[in-house]
Amino acid sequence: MHFPIRHRRAARGFTLIELMIAVVIVGILAAVAWPSYRSYVQRGELAEAKTAMLDIAQTQERYYTNNGSYLAYAEAPAAAPSGWTNYTGSSASNFKYKIKVEAGTIDGSVTTITDAYKITATPSNASAPCGTLQLDSTGAKSPATAASIGACW
Repeated sequence: MHFPIRHRRAARGFTLIELMIAVVIVGILAAVAWPSYRSYVQRGELAEAKTAMLDIAQTQERYYTNNGSYLAYAEAPAAAPSGWTNYTGSSASNFKYKIKVEAGTIDGSVTTITDAYKITATPSNASAPCGTLQLDSTGAKSPATAASIGACW
């Protein structure tokens, strides 16, 4: 009697060890890449906030040139001429800084917003590198943390 020989097929796929090695490699790459990615995202968010602040300041100065006073920003979305943009943070859920425009100071005294303004950008994330940023009608810029103005502006 003759019995046929069974041919053994080569194993296909990955072994558990190979799969675990791949998972470890991906984990190491993710651990190295995540801080760099987070830094990149924070720089982008900071640039977006600075752009919003400078856009508001430019629009305020243009309004001042035409009307002799600054526009109370609370009126801006409804009563302002075209060219105003809503940067309150409530219109875009992914905007990471809340922008506030309020009355500024002249010679240390608080004025009405039609005489001087102060724009404040407060980050929604406590780990923002520069913290709260401010820009006033005289062009003075300041971060509220110990970070240098050069690094934040």
